[in-house]
Amino acid sequence: MTNLIPGAIRKSFRLVVFITIVFSPGQKIAAQYYYYLGGPCGGGPGMNLRAIDDAKRVGAWTQVVELEKAAVRGGCQIESRWIELVNALLQAHRQTEAVQAMQDMDSRGFDLSRYLTDSDHPAIKNLMNSPPFLASTAGRKITSNQRRIRFREVLKSIPPNQRPPENYIAKGACPFECCQYGRWTVLKDTILVAAPGSKRTIGMAKKGSRATGLTGEVHLKPEPVVVVFDGVLPKDSIVFILDSGGEGSGRVYAKGKIIDTFLWYAEYCLDPSEVCWGETLLPPNERKKPVWWVKVRLPNGLTGWTDQTENFGGMDACG
Repeated sequence: MTNLIPGAIRKSFRLVVFITIVFSPGQKIAAQYYYYLGGPCGGGPGMNLRAIDDAKRVGAWTQVVELEKAAVRGGCQIESRWIELVNALLQAHRQTEAVQAMQDMDSRGFDLSRYLTDSDHPAIKNLMNSPPFLASTAGRKITSNQRRIRFREVLKSIPPNQRPPENYIAKGACPFECCQYGRWTVLKDTILVAAPGSKRTIGMAKKGSRATGLTGEVHLKPEPVVVVFDGVLPKDSIVFILDSGGEGSGRVYAKGKIIDTFLWYAEYCLDPSEVCWGETLLPPNERKKPVWWVKVRLPNGLTGWTDQTENFGGMDACG
């Protein structure tokens, strides 16, 4: 999974929503919403507590909103200022803007889920249970997080005979589109070992020489994914991602069977569909990158293995 970094937008009107959604198979979907604060972050007079208190005292909520916007501009990464702005927007009966402000909070990395149980902010809790918020990107992400917590417990109960091996090996795999074994070039000196995972050196492929790619295998830890769209795989089931064949295609392990399908899953499926049917269950630090081991034969007939596949050219039949 890769991190996708959306851009920003600023316009001269009062409320702006800018959405950047980027999707590719097996990658994250990233979306950001920007609530216009009346000026850029770091600009404006900052927080004026006395003026805010005076405006609240007389119920001048439109003025409170503008003052809270200025406070946020003076510290866009201070969560409490955003919360005060959202509360002011709700007091001013500007629910749509309150939802957009919370989406901006989510895009900045604030954890909104804790406000679902926070008794100190009942108005925000009510907002987060409202249809407008639940339909927003931030709301759908929170729904996904709650589902992820629930299915992690389900994952623990899956019996061993319905799981793939903890260390899965896809023998003969060539793990990208147009991948080919055959006549390769050596781009960098590469040590060859006796077998995948072995530390016993048997020779070296020298930079500038030729080598023949004979076969390979991908070693991986199958990644559990919850199915969120009813298609090839049943919704609300857990499957395990196996090896990829490139261009989004690959294989999954589902209840004792290996199924060929498109690996269109992400951390968040904001709109579950055939092109985003699953969401990851494990946090990033528990996911392991697959390792591709290849067996090569040198011009002198010596054969050995390496996982330094980037040291060879000629693997891509598409150029």
